[in-house]
Amino acid sequence: MVLMAVLAACTAAPIESTSTPATGPTTSTTAPTTSITGGETTTTDTAPAALVEEFPVTVPCDLGSAPVDGEITLVVGGRLYGVAPETGGVRCLIDNAETTDFSWGPQGDRIRIGNRAITPDGDFALQASSAYEWTAPTGKSVMLVEPGSLSKVAVNGSGTEDITFLETTDAAVYHPGGTRVLSIGTDPNGQYGLFMASNTGTDPTILAFDEGAVLTEPGWTGAGEPIFVAAHENGPWHIHKVVVTEDGALEGPILEEGGFALDRLMASAHDPLLVAFRRAAASVQGCVDDGRATVIGVDLPEPLASMTSLPSGWLPGERLLVLSYPGGCNSAADLWLFSAGFCPGSVYGASLIATSIDGAAARTIAPPSPPVIDVGTIINPAPA
Repeated sequence: MVLMAVLAACTAAPIESTSTPATGPTTSTTAPTTSITGGETTTTDTAPAALVEEFPVTVPCDLGSAPVDGEITLVVGGRLYGVAPETGGVRCLIDNAETTDFSWGPQGDRIRIGNRAITPDGDFALQASSAYEWTAPTGKSVMLVEPGSLSKVAVNGSGTEDITFLETTDAAVYHPGGTRVLSIGTDPNGQYGLFMASNTGTDPTILAFDEGAVLTEPGWTGAGEPIFVAAHENGPWHIHKVVVTEDGALEGPILEEGGFALDRLMASAHDPLLVAFRRAAASVQGCVDDGRATVIGVDLPEPLASMTSLPSGWLPGERLLVLSYPGGCNSAADLWLFSAGFCPGSVYGASLIATSIDGAAARTIAPPSPPVIDVGTIINPAPA
């Protein structure tokens, strides 16, 4: 049943992903005479060949649009590049991208990079903050998540809308269809938990609570089911999914548990059953030594399984970008593309995309929106 559901979500295009790193073009078709060359990083006696070994530095940059089958984007030498995952073709997207803090809008046509929003209509400044989340389904705004407020900020500079509905807000994400907001925080009555409200902050409903745990990482699966992490005091961490039973009640089955921090929860929008996260000794924004990128129900292959790593975004066709740090967090990052091997034309394994990069993210076009869950009985995710 699980395999059939994954196959139903696969893209029709064949995916090039093998258990040994793929080879491909080392430069773009418009490669100039000068280039940035990836660093030499080895994890075995023989270093695997990267799909892309050089990045052009004199070609013009253009944000363009997202390819239908997705694009790998990464920062090298202060430039943001796009890489075709099948061929290794390279194009420059943004020239001045001296940051690893960037994320794509749901349609892949706009990007928040640091405190800038770059869209087809221009380059707009945002308030200095790292707590931004894209609205959906178009990404015309970003949500600014602050402890005492939740607001929508138009990325064209036209204004801000207050959509606060909790007394304190720790985290918030838009439903892919844009009609609901999922938030973690405390309501005006002092109740802490996972809440869902309209996209204007009305009609809040609590979905889950646990007085003995800190809830983090709210998100949505590709099937439109809320997911979150519950960190229990002096106990295990759990990843929960909110599902609706046949009688209309809500339940929160445990998808994963462990004694270490579980963070960077990333569900694939294109493959409803695939969820990635990081298992680490501590929950922090960047690299954690011995932290491991993980996919629920699927083991990552070597050499990824033995390296410090973190997930960096899903492409269509059950493909996950993974940043690895072969020498630990003090080393440069390498970028891999992992395939779970379920889809027709794909093979289980990981391919080395590039070495010595500064950051990476998947650029995709969101699939049709999944349904919004019906609200039923609340969940208490305390361990049994």
